[in-house]
Amino acid sequence: MKPKKVIELSRLLNPTDPKWAKDEQWGATIPEEEIRIEPYIFVHDRCMCEWIRLWSHAGTHIEAPYHGYLVKSDVTIGDVPIETFVGEGLSIDMSFVGQEPDMAKKFERYERFSVSGPMVTREHIKQYEKENNVEIKKGDIVFFYTNMNIPDIPVISGDAAGYLVEKGVKLVGTNDDTIIYSFMAHLNLLQAGIPLVEMLTNLDKLGKGRVLIVALPLPIKGIGGSPARVFAITEWEK
Repeated sequence: MKPKKVIELSRLLNPTDPKWAKDEQWGATIPEEEIRIEPYIFVHDRCMCEWIRLWSHAGTHIEAPYHGYLVKSDVTIGDVPIETFVGEGLSIDMSFVGQEPDMAKKFERYERFSVSGPMVTREHIKQYEKENNVEIKKGDIVFFYTNMNIPDIPVISGDAAGYLVEKGVKLVGTNDDTIIYSFMAHLNLLQAGIPLVEMLTNLDKLGKGRVLIVALPLPIKGIGGSPARVFAITEWEK
């Protein structure tokens, strides 16, 4: 079998773009330093080489349990088994949760997360599974997105994360522009040894069926996260 349709899910790291680093990314103290490339000629064989200064969470990236300070885990991104990053999975559209109707909750949530959308619960995920005739299975990779815009994007709750842990998923991801993890979701998943993918793109192109997902970070020992190339194969040639 050969891949017939491959969909890119990672964002291009392009510091040569004049728009690069104009929007501050959460956690990056100096956005312009997320990635810096210093090219030079290796005179021995007249080849171009580059020194790269790279923030561990630049662009599309994957976080290992070690990233969660409160988790107290020594599992760094280089320790996670390769099988964790390859497998069947689903891209789940949570747009149906809508906007948060309670203004007090909107303001409270905005103060905590800088977004004001509703909390996604396990019941929301179960509703999606039922209405779309899909089932999250043990060993799945699950990615979330919505059609909403900041600041009205929803937040994955600790309860929803607990449901994913109970289902036995091995990798969870979001696209961050339209849905984010709450602190407790972030903590609960890492505590369970489930790496997190952030800053994904094109999740709406995967449809509602099961696809093969490949999400490969750099296998570096001693760091909590790494930029990653993530893609999905949705069609195969026979």
